[in-house]
Formats: sequence, C-alpha cells, structure tokens
Amino acid sequence: MANLVVHFEIYAEDIERAADFYRNVFGWAFQTMGEMNYTLVFPSGEVEYGPAKKGINGGLLLRPGLAPQDTLAAPNAFVCTIGVDDIDASVEAAERHGGHVDMAITLVENVGRLAYLRDTEGNLFGVLEPLPMTGQ
Repeated sequence: MANLVVHFEIYAEDIERAADFYRNVFGWAFQTMGEMNYTLVFPSGEVEYGPAKKGINGGLLLRPGLAPQDTLAAPNAFVCTIGVDDIDASVEAAERHGGHVDMAITLVENVGRLAYLRDTEGNLFGVLEPLPMTGQ
C-alpha cells in the first residue's frame, strides 16, 4: 500500500441528522459501534468490514468542539470529494436534505464538473462528476 487514504471521519453535532443527510443524498450505510459512541460509515451502501470494495470507509462521531460558524471560513481539515454520476441531482438532493452550496457547479478542464457543499453539520465536502474516460 503506497500511502493511500484508508479511512475518513465526519464530525457532527447531531449524529442521526448527519447520518440521515448522507444516507438520503448518497445512499451510504451506517452502523453504531456499541459503547464507543462511534458510527461506522459505509459509502458503498452495504455494511462491510475490512477494506472497502470501492473507495474507503469512514466514521461519524460527535464534534469535540464548536461547529463551524462561518460558511466562508477556510477549511481546517482535509476536504473529501465524493464521485457522483449526476452532480445536478446530488446538489439538488443535498439542498433538499438541509445541505448548502458553497461553490456552485464548475467545469474543471480535463477533470469534470465540481461543486463544494456543506452538510447539515457545517462540514465542507466536494462532489465531482468526472469527465468520461477516453482511450489513451
């Protein structure tokens, strides 16, 4: 393994609200780990332990401090970007489920269509609809 990101964590003031957001917008699955007060995140939509079949798995846990107060503040964390098939539908679903658009859909040359959103907990994340791959 060559220095790959293998796990992510999302911090939330309200675990259920955050899980509902990601479940409704992206179809992710969640499982609470007993007394640890830690919720596993499975972006594949299926609870699967060990290395994820596609992408990486993560965690959802209570934010240890104050939530971001200013949507224009610079991020103070790694920002994860979620690959989607239909960015228009993903942005619309995020807004419908309490999310906020920080950067509208923008075409990134030779990459795809990209937008930055905030979830119900104020966390910044990206969504990317990649350009179709062409033969080399």
